[in-house]
Amino acid sequence: MTLVSKAQLIERLRKGKYWFNEDDLVEPIDWAFVASLPADVRLGLELYMEGRVSIGKAAEVSGLSLRKFDELRARARVPMHTPAVLEV
Repeated sequence: MTLVSKAQLIERLRKGKYWFNEDDLVEPIDWAFVASLPADVRLGLELYMEGRVSIGKAAEVSGLSLRKFDELRARARVPMHTPAVLEV
């Protein structure tokens, strides 16, 4: 799998490749921080943002503990992907 550039990540966000919408974010994603991360961590974040893997699997791909990956996710301002809540 090929890693993408910051510009490509932003373009994917605008084209709806990720499960979240840019307009719905409280704060914009810190793309500079994401770009500064090691390649395996960027890959984990990319897969997570695409909704292709859970946060646990993304941490595994990144070679990090779940806690450390979640810290980096939060620092990058990538929103937490939670399952939809069923209405009763």
